[in-house]
Amino acid sequence: MTADNYTLSTRNIPVLFKKTGLLILFLLTPLLSRADEVFAVALTECGARLEHRSVEPEILLVRSDCPLSLQSLAELLDSGLQGMFPAKTPGIRSIYLGRLMNYPQWSTALAQAAAKSPAWNSRKGRPMKTSENDNRRVTLLLNGPAYPQELKPVFSRYQLLPCIAEVEKVLVYKAKDIFTDDSASSKSIPANARLPVDAQVWLRLQPISTDCSRR
Repeated sequence: MTADNYTLSTRNIPVLFKKTGLLILFLLTPLLSRADEVFAVALTECGARLEHRSVEPEILLVRSDCPLSLQSLAELLDSGLQGMFPAKTPGIRSIYLGRLMNYPQWSTALAQAAAKSPAWNSRKGRPMKTSENDNRRVTLLLNGPAYPQELKPVFSRYQLLPCIAEVEKVLVYKAKDIFTDDSASSKSIPANARLPVDAQVWLRLQPISTDCSRR
């Protein structure tokens, strides 16, 4: 087998590794992780797309060229799921949404929910319970008072409900750097309150009877 005529397949990786070394693995990795199917949508804000990979058939990835409203995210998911799976219920179980700050409306809702929550220490910028980490508390807030109601109708046609499965890499900012308007809700929050405003977010699709707030 030569570099000119090998077949690109995960089966070939061990053989190629023995014959040509680490360079082959380096070259194959981006090829094997590339999306097999991309569904692009022109939204009000900008272009966005859903990506699906055969190596991870139960996972869908959301990509966008700019920040989106929750309404636009719902439009992308609705159009994409119907376009990619027109004749059947999607076999998708998890959806990676990227960073929460890509959805400013949702990011602000999280900060407001944390400011009102007795379980969040706004002075120290972390959960009130020292035994609880940021990821866990933010997941609970996103499944509770900061839940994205706009996404529910997208999945109800499939008898599914999107719950926030987990978050990671939570970022905490001062309120004065989050709320730049003069709304009544932002004025009631101390300027130096330290609130969660960003994280990497995964959705997990659950039966429609599920109560996400209890997860």
